[in-house]
Formats: sequence, C-alpha cells, structure tokens
Amino acid sequence: MGTTAVILGGGYAGVMAANRLAASGRPGLDVVLVTPEPRFVERIRLHEYAAGARADATADFGSLLHPGVRRIPDRVVQIRANERTVQLADGTELGYDYLVYAVGSAAGTAPDGAVRIEHLEGAAAARSDLAVLPAGARVAVVGGGLTAVETAAETARSFGSLRVSLHSAGPVVPGLGTQTRRSVEKSLRRAGVELCSGTPVPAGGDVRAGLGADVVLWCAGFGVPDLAAASGLPVNDDGRLSLDPTLRVRGQDRIYGAGDAAVIDDPFYAYLRMCCAAAMPMGAEAAGNILRALDGKAEVRHDSGFRGLCISLGRSDGAVQFLSADDSPTRFHLHGRTAAVQKEIICRMTLRWIRGEATRSGAHTWPTGPQAGKATTAAPAPTTPPAPTAAPAPTTRS
Repeated sequence: MGTTAVILGGGYAGVMAANRLAASGRPGLDVVLVTPEPRFVERIRLHEYAAGARADATADFGSLLHPGVRRIPDRVVQIRANERTVQLADGTELGYDYLVYAVGSAAGTAPDGAVRIEHLEGAAAARSDLAVLPAGARVAVVGGGLTAVETAAETARSFGSLRVSLHSAGPVVPGLGTQTRRSVEKSLRRAGVELCSGTPVPAGGDVRAGLGADVVLWCAGFGVPDLAAASGLPVNDDGRLSLDPTLRVRGQDRIYGAGDAAVIDDPFYAYLRMCCAAAMPMGAEAAGNILRALDGKAEVRHDSGFRGLCISLGRSDGAVQFLSADDSPTRFHLHGRTAAVQKEIICRMTLRWIRGEATRSGAHTWPTGPQAGKATTAAPAPTTPPAPTAAPAPTTRS
C-alpha cells in the first residue's frame, strides 16, 4: 500500500520539502504539492520587480520541482487531523499519511491608500503606480526591516526623479552591527532616500496625506494565514503553527511544519526568524524526518543557523553583515559593489539549491545552529549537516 505525503504551500519551504521527498525514490511514495500560485514566486526579488529593475519575479514550477511531485493548483481551507484529510477550496477532500504545513506568511494589515509588496500582486500594483508618477512625486516607504530598506533603495535608484523617503519607528534593520547600519544609512542617503527614523506611522487614516506622499509602500510586518488555528491545530500568539524541535506538531504524529507559518516552541530556537534562510532548511528537515519515520528511524532535532545577512541597496550597492549562528552580528561586514555581487550570487544560488534537491534528495546543506544550551524539549538527538562553503546563506524574507 502506498504512502501519500501532502505539502501545503509552494514557497521556499514547501518546494524544498517536496523535492527532498520525491527525489528520495521511496517506492510507493506519492508526493503532492498543493499551492494556488501558478508559478513559484521569488519573494527575495519582489523589491526589484516592484521598482521596475527586474522584468519578472517568478519561475516555472516545472523548472524547480522533481518530476515525481504531483502539483494541485488550489488552496486548502481546512485540515482534519483526526481523519488525515484536507479540504480544498473547490470542495475536494484529499487524504494524506504525512502532511507538511508550509503555507508561508501573508501580507499584514495596511492602511487604506498604502500598497504592500511582500506578495506578487502587491508588488505588481506598486510597479504600476511607480511607473506613472511624474518627476518630483513623493514615494514613502514605511518599515525598518530588510523589505523596507531594499524597497526604498531600489526605488530611489530606479526612479532618480522621484523623492523617496523611508519611515521607521526605530533604527533601520536593528539586527545589524553599528558600523554596518551606519554604512547602510549612508548608502540610502547616497541613493537619494530621506531617512525618517524614530517616528511611528499611524496605521489608520489617510496615510498618503499624513506622509505627504503620492504613493505609500507599506513594508511594516508580516502576518500568517489562519488555516492552522481554524483547523484546531496548536498555534502561538501570532497564529503560527506550534512545533516541537523535530518540526512535528505536538500531539500529531503525522503533521510537520516549516517556514514562516510555523515556529518551534522551544525558547532555544527563538533566534530563527521569518526568512528563506530558515524556511529552506526547515522544509528539508521536515521532509527528512518523514523519510526517517518511513524507515523506522528516530527523528532528529532541527539544527540550522545563520552565517550572513545580505542586503540589496540597488543593482550596484549593498551590504553583507556576517553573523554568528544565532543571528547575532559579528564585527565583519562588506559594503558597496562587492556586497551587491554577493547578494546577487545568493539570490541565484537559492533557485540552484532548490533544483539541486530535485536532482538528489539530501543535496541541500546549511549552516548549523548555535551549540551552547541545546534545545530543552525532549526529542531525539540531532545529526549535524555539513555547512556550505561558498557563501552566506540567504536571509531575506521568505
């Protein structure tokens, strides 16, 4: 009798999980990827697409997925864990033996008149709005994280005639070291971005009038779909699916999670933020634990960490903050064209890593996590995958 593994979500975590399972060559293993997206969205490229610096920010699923993955173009509206079924939006019920919850992050709330760019539809709307602005028009970017900084820089570089400002409640990219942050701020100013830090922007009212802007690009925070909560699965206060260190849902021996929509509820793993550098290892590890379960082997704790944070500040400028495994900044950093090249390499390598996993299950490796004070929740001991030697792992939003 065959085994069906269903993966929910066609982002970085979901595609990586599907490829690791399908490429394993397990007899009788049916791998099903459920995603409403017609094409894979490179979310780490959306700021380029919105600013008109890139013609497309998608890739054909056929070029990324193992041929054994069966893709269903739909979305799941209910997970029935007791029955091991999911209900699709079209009413179809799909059974599973193992499930990977990798539905990603959703666009958070934004005030009327503001455009979010974290998803393809919003980025396309921003692209259209920016393209028709007259010289001297004002563009306000709201947020202090990577998405906001990269969007502000790319917009200012692409539209030199526009007046671009960046509004953040605190310092830009607060996880950076002091010297790296100063360099990023200098680059933003060189690009023509006016920095307006320390003043929160109200999420209500007429935000364009309040900021004196013709277009407002809202890059302040992410949300997650409510599918897990609506299905009665355990979630944290943010609605993210709650996992043990093996990436399995507590109390559910057949449901795993990965990516932005899931969180390991052990305090040790608090350093893992919402980004593709965390999502891809989680997707691969969740799939690996399913394969271990099929082989009758013990699951392993998730073990991934960071090595570098690459920031795009236009096509010819950037910054790289080298990191400790726990995401804390080291004193080493790169700036300028060299950093921009490094960022571009990482973006290209991301798709290569996904395709590599489609060719050979287990091909993708990643930096290990911090070693001191390993996770406290009881689970089998981890195996340590080898760290990549080429470049820092990508840490842009997933």
